[in-house]
Amino acid sequence: MKKWPMGKRKNILLFIDWFLPGYKAGGPIQSVNNMISHLNDEFYFYVVTSNKDLGEKEPYQNIPFNSWIDKQSFHIIYLDEAHQNKAEYFRLIKEASFYAIYFNSFFSIKFSLLPQWIYRSVEIKKVLAPRGMLGAGALAIKPLKKQVFLKLFRWLGFHKKVVWHATSELEKDEIIKQLGDNLEIKIAPNLSSKMAPFVESTKEVHHLKVFFLSRIAFKKGLIHALNFLQETKKEMKITFSIIGPIDEKDYWDKCQKIINNMPSNVMVDYLGAIPNFQLATVLQKQHVLLLPTMHENFGHVIMESWQNGCPVIISNQTPWRNLKDKQIGNDISLSKSSEFVEMLNTFSLMDEKTFNLWSRSSYNYAKVFTENPKLIESTKNIFF
Repeated sequence: MKKWPMGKRKNILLFIDWFLPGYKAGGPIQSVNNMISHLNDEFYFYVVTSNKDLGEKEPYQNIPFNSWIDKQSFHIIYLDEAHQNKAEYFRLIKEASFYAIYFNSFFSIKFSLLPQWIYRSVEIKKVLAPRGMLGAGALAIKPLKKQVFLKLFRWLGFHKKVVWHATSELEKDEIIKQLGDNLEIKIAPNLSSKMAPFVESTKEVHHLKVFFLSRIAFKKGLIHALNFLQETKKEMKITFSIIGPIDEKDYWDKCQKIINNMPSNVMVDYLGAIPNFQLATVLQKQHVLLLPTMHENFGHVIMESWQNGCPVIISNQTPWRNLKDKQIGNDISLSKSSEFVEMLNTFSLMDEKTFNLWSRSSYNYAKVFTENPKLIESTKNIFF
């Protein structure tokens, strides 16, 4: 098998369950893609992933599997299920001289725990990004299974054999709470893609275009969103667009029952999953993100909303706080449903000029965050 000379760039072997052209896993794919884009002057990534998108039974079309593919700035291998095993992972690590291994998940058997076990005796830096999976809201879903996983992880001592990539102080605290404080944890916020120019929105008083952008799953809170919309003032005309793949069909069935009984002032439209490269075109026609999530360690969809001039109405279970003071949205406790409804009504009542003040504030906030050179340096630092 060919080995590629990468000059002074350091080779990183990276494991992720789903990657491009997949898009249904949402944020983690963008996190890794943006990291590769921003760091390819310093590192050369070898991406190891599955040959299917999230929730799909059929593999990708017109892509060779189980062999390295040379992309413009990285290499990638799409493994079918028969090759997600010990023998294949041993083969992969011999493909080049690797400086570090990056695991982009915590609760993944095939793309995190298994390779960590296989490479446990390999003297190489290992970096683990839990991607919000250790937050209280995330752990409350299928808790027994996750507690067993955590105990096994601690028993194997893996928590002390990795550098932890936390994307915020909040996530650092979550890691310490679950696995102890005698750990090596480095904070590096997720990197974002480059932004298009600001586009002002058209907006009528009493009219509002609200959207939900995430996987349709219990954790993301779509039912909460629908319930809040039901309580908005009847003179408000609201269009609610749901964007994202159906991750939990039983949960979606419950959502549909609510949708079928929505009041006449709220029109609901399910747009399905939209590839990231098409998202800006859709969001620039929207007004406000509504995401009453149980937990986000970063929330790429929140940043993408701001990048496209959309303020957000979100829960306080994310790193993004005090949003109302900045005129970029509001972060609200899930126990205070009336405040969600009040914020929806407030945005509905805004005229075009007022709303565009919030829209531009959202865009500018994202621009300052996205273009901060310290973010790239902090991400590089997790490998050094």
